[in-house]
Amino acid sequence: MQINDKKGKEVYWVSSSILFVVSIAMLSYGIYQQVVLHVYKAPLLLGIVAGMLLAIPLELWNFSDPDTLFRVMAFQDRFLMVCFGFAIGLGAILLYGLNLFVPHPNFGIKDLFVFGIVLGGLIFGIGVGIAGYFPGTVWIALGQGRRDALYAVAGGLLGAFTWSVIFGNVRGILWNTLNFGPVTWASLFGLTTRPEIFAVSIVFGIILLLIFFFLPRFPKQPTRQSCAYHLAGANKEVVRFNEVIDEESTKYPNARPYITHLINESSIENARSIILLGIEFTITAVAVIILRQIFGESTTYSWIGAQVSYLINAKWAASNPYFQLFGGMHIVNGVPVNSPFSEIGWEPFSDLGTFLGGLVSSLVISKRFMGYRKQVPFVWQHNFGPSEAKRAVGAFIGTFMVLFGARMANGCASGHILSGNIQMAVSSFLFLIMVMIGAWIALRYIMHLKINAQGYVD
Repeated sequence: MQINDKKGKEVYWVSSSILFVVSIAMLSYGIYQQVVLHVYKAPLLLGIVAGMLLAIPLELWNFSDPDTLFRVMAFQDRFLMVCFGFAIGLGAILLYGLNLFVPHPNFGIKDLFVFGIVLGGLIFGIGVGIAGYFPGTVWIALGQGRRDALYAVAGGLLGAFTWSVIFGNVRGILWNTLNFGPVTWASLFGLTTRPEIFAVSIVFGIILLLIFFFLPRFPKQPTRQSCAYHLAGANKEVVRFNEVIDEESTKYPNARPYITHLINESSIENARSIILLGIEFTITAVAVIILRQIFGESTTYSWIGAQVSYLINAKWAASNPYFQLFGGMHIVNGVPVNSPFSEIGWEPFSDLGTFLGGLVSSLVISKRFMGYRKQVPFVWQHNFGPSEAKRAVGAFIGTFMVLFGARMANGCASGHILSGNIQMAVSSFLFLIMVMIGAWIALRYIMHLKINAQGYVD
């Protein structure tokens, strides 16, 4: 069945091409800045562009919709998993290939502190299973006009602040005990030179790229429905996931039909669209590291708490050990000092860009903007009914857990799962596993989602 939406098709592919070109320009600028200018820190405001380059593909793929994330984390829909696998695999090869001649990439490899990462990852995953949000997708959803994102932001801010308050008392057991430092898959085997690490990244990347190319999107699909077969032209069949399309058409009556169908089908065109935006997403993630800025979405929640606390009680805030790590606050000769961007870099600006990316994409490209009207996710309704009050509580509590767990583990879906695994950090892989376990537990036993062929509740 042909979709009569020529305008939607044109807008989608032109937008994707623009994103691709801008991501290449950003990476090129980072290389030029380091190799030619010998400048190792990008301007803070460039973070807005980086945030938009990462947010727009996620909004186009509808990962800011809690229903999508519920199905993904219940292993019903592998789209996000294989896309992240693509970005991590290709990103590792690209990053460590550039590391052969770029002098000072900003590697932010997280320490492998077992207790904090295991417990934080589980709490994070359970929170995702309840809220349907990652720290970054909350900002995208806010830009997309989702009303429950307002409650999610509030829960996230309180969760991050709560961790900031207790950090000094639990740091010893959660961060310092069984802390093996910044371990990577290369250093684990004693490989430390740049060529050796690059060789490991090739093996690591190929494994993840093979998973991306040959793992079908939904359970019980044959391998010929995987991306590799479509890209090679070996399977010209178009398989549409009509139940998901009908659901999204109901939720987003003004959305462009071409985009709604494209992201919910297995086809040659779908595979090509994933590759184009996937490469753009990967290049942006690597460019951020080359530009020597912090890559993440969750630290901003703690930073906002730090800045508000400083306005209320400067001495208490500047004395807080966690705010001293990420808030840019210190006590100098008994006087509180606040240097807001000295520790966090451009992350608040990149989170602003994430919000703007969700806003621009939903208003102009996908046309999914919801105007903050009432809308309770379908999966949530299946278990708890259409009550907006219940959904508000779930979004608040779930995102509280997401941000509390993220700060406990010192990273989130961006800083740990994506950026950390691109850098081949063992801590990030452990965090990913714990998040998946925690989310599966919540979705299986609270949301009652089971694996089936089309990604719906049995």
